[in-house]
Amino acid sequence: MATVGTKFIFAEELKYRVARHLVFWSVCVVFFTLVYGSKPVGGTISPPIYLTNLYKLSFLEGLAFLPTHMLLSYTFMYLLIPRFLFKGRYAEFLLGLIATVLLASSLSYLISDTLVVFFRDYFRVEKPSSSFYFGLMAGLRGGLSIAGFAGAIKLAKHWYYKNQLSIQLEGEKLKAELKLLKAQVHPHFLFNTLNNLYSLTLVQSVQAPEVVIKLSGLLRYMLYECNVAKVPLAKEIGMLQDYLALERMRYGQRLDLSVNIEGNLEGMLIAPLLLLPFLENSFKHGASEQLDQAWVSLDLLVRGHTLKFKVMNAVPEAQLPGEHTVAPGIGLANVRKRLELLYPNIHELSIWQEAETFLVTLTLQLEEQGNEQDSTETRLTFRKSAEEPLYNESL
Repeated sequence: MATVGTKFIFAEELKYRVARHLVFWSVCVVFFTLVYGSKPVGGTISPPIYLTNLYKLSFLEGLAFLPTHMLLSYTFMYLLIPRFLFKGRYAEFLLGLIATVLLASSLSYLISDTLVVFFRDYFRVEKPSSSFYFGLMAGLRGGLSIAGFAGAIKLAKHWYYKNQLSIQLEGEKLKAELKLLKAQVHPHFLFNTLNNLYSLTLVQSVQAPEVVIKLSGLLRYMLYECNVAKVPLAKEIGMLQDYLALERMRYGQRLDLSVNIEGNLEGMLIAPLLLLPFLENSFKHGASEQLDQAWVSLDLLVRGHTLKFKVMNAVPEAQLPGEHTVAPGIGLANVRKRLELLYPNIHELSIWQEAETFLVTLTLQLEEQGNEQDSTETRLTFRKSAEEPLYNESL
């Protein structure tokens, strides 16, 4: 929910815009009243009422010059900046600025030579210079001060809007990329598991119906429970155990599978389907290509908010490319990218392939349930809807 200050500054409702302008010009009048009312200008006013009348005079002069300041400021903010400066038409911007400044300064001289002279006669204060040049310079000084400040506010708001737009676009790009990466997991996993099921049906295994049931449960989890940024760690590990059960059925006695899970899993959250590609890779590029005994080892440890995951598998001799080489496959590239996007600077991933062994170690910081945040979603509190324009030409 937007704070009162944020809503006052950025809201586009008429009442807030009018209020912002009233506050701005009231501050300007008070500023000129205090600055010029504190500086004696000479005259014959008696000491007991000197300061009081001087502040009254400064207040009236501030009101008198207000139209010229408004003319210069609004032309600067709503015409010159958006139509010329923001569009790169710098020569037209400069010419328009010079013309507007000269017009406002001339108007200031006329006000000084009429209203200001009248006010100073009334309070018996020394009159301003009647020289057009000095009157022009005085109007130029005051007008540029206010218009410059108003323009600075305009440019600051423009920069803020553009920065928020950049953040939002980056967030939307990140969300789209993460959605694409997670979508890739589904067909990749399904393709591998259907291959396993096909192998069982070829030999008419009695385990094929059980594989179908477990596959149905896994797909239900992936389709209906993974459409969130984070899922309970216990459910994710339960899904991994079901996947391992499928692989046990596929390989039977030919697979030596070691699983060690320790720690308190309750209350912890993790990105869905983040660990599965490592297990898929260990079976697809390891156990499935072993002609004789295959082995896979999984260790998962949770201590506080830290998860340590390690999976090892045997590598067929025909695949040995040398030390420290990563095996191919879209699964590992996919999960590496997801880790960079979801856990920047709070994860460590190492992948090693050595003589007859492929090793993956992952350490990452988990989120606690109730404290999770969707880091890919950026909300702009001053926008009421997705259709509302992000940038509005207003003060």
